[in-house]
Amino acid sequence: MNDFNHPAAGTTSLGTSRLIGLDVTRAIALIGVVVMNYHGGLNDPSIGHDFWHRVFNVYSGVLSTRFAATFVFVAGIGTALLSRKAYEDQQDVAKLRIRLIRRGALLLFGGYFLNHAWPGTILFYYGAYFILSALFIMWKSRSIILVAITTAITATVVSSWEANRLHLGYSTKWMHPRNIHSIKDLLLRIFIDYTHPVFPWLTFFCIGIIFGRNLEVVRKKWRQISVVSCVVIFLCYVITSILDHQDVRSSSVIHVVTSMQPFTRGLFYTLTSAAIAVIAFLVISQVAEKYQESALIVHLQRSGQVTLSLYLLHVLVYYALVKWSHLITATGLDTALIFAGVFWLFAIMIASWWQHHFGRGPAERLYRAIGG
Repeated sequence: MNDFNHPAAGTTSLGTSRLIGLDVTRAIALIGVVVMNYHGGLNDPSIGHDFWHRVFNVYSGVLSTRFAATFVFVAGIGTALLSRKAYEDQQDVAKLRIRLIRRGALLLFGGYFLNHAWPGTILFYYGAYFILSALFIMWKSRSIILVAITTAITATVVSSWEANRLHLGYSTKWMHPRNIHSIKDLLLRIFIDYTHPVFPWLTFFCIGIIFGRNLEVVRKKWRQISVVSCVVIFLCYVITSILDHQDVRSSSVIHVVTSMQPFTRGLFYTLTSAAIAVIAFLVISQVAEKYQESALIVHLQRSGQVTLSLYLLHVLVYYALVKWSHLITATGLDTALIFAGVFWLFAIMIASWWQHHFGRGPAERLYRAIGG
């Protein structure tokens, strides 16, 4: 195989075969991330308040952060696959930890600077997840499940405490620094503040690790797992509706716990987002494996292998067409959807062509060169 004919089902950095479901899910999740990001940048609150504007609302819509949560979940699966040999053989553990720390530090450092141009970028938080995973990646699955539960509960406790303090008239602005000027600001930004903090987002990463360690079981029982995930979502919505009807959620603490809004960091938000990510991965994987020879799946699979490059490209395209040339302006949801759709039509074709001829994307090459 020469350098100008890379198969869609290539190999990972460890030389093992890539999982088509993982690549396709990653590509589709990034499509959603682009849609939400473009809508967030182009949304004019004065233009529309209809059903679809509420659905795509980047702060409170039902789709808000769900695609990003799926992306983090898939990253957890990838991390489990990266660590499989070291975990099973108990060899090269230090090398694995160093690789995770190097990759995490690169993303954290790069994400910090990208955040100045693209506020709220997930790359900054991705770095934190990888660095933290170096601490527990060799733990048994039971312990990682405990980490996931603890992370979700901690997020809810912190948010409930803040809501109670606000209710009592105290200021909590110190918890949300506008810029990072100290170690305290950095830790607050990483763990509890802004867009994708460790509490509760590390939960999705940990669940991904558990799935990645048990892919054979997941393949055999994907229907049962999907049903359980649907039940979790259904119960969360039913319980919330009942509490609303009985006016119990007027309590600030109960409201936070049962809220499914992403920026409340409530327990129900974490549960429903994790369940949606699981269902998305399972369904997409089944479809991708069944139709793996189709042109669409092949293009998505190839694109899923260069998502870091595509993520950075979508930022550059936004700046070129919106910020610098002003060719696109905020005229509503339709503009954001068309913009995102056209971007992905060309991006998938370019990414598929690039991966076919050159393998890894340019950003992926730099990422591997520095991060290992």
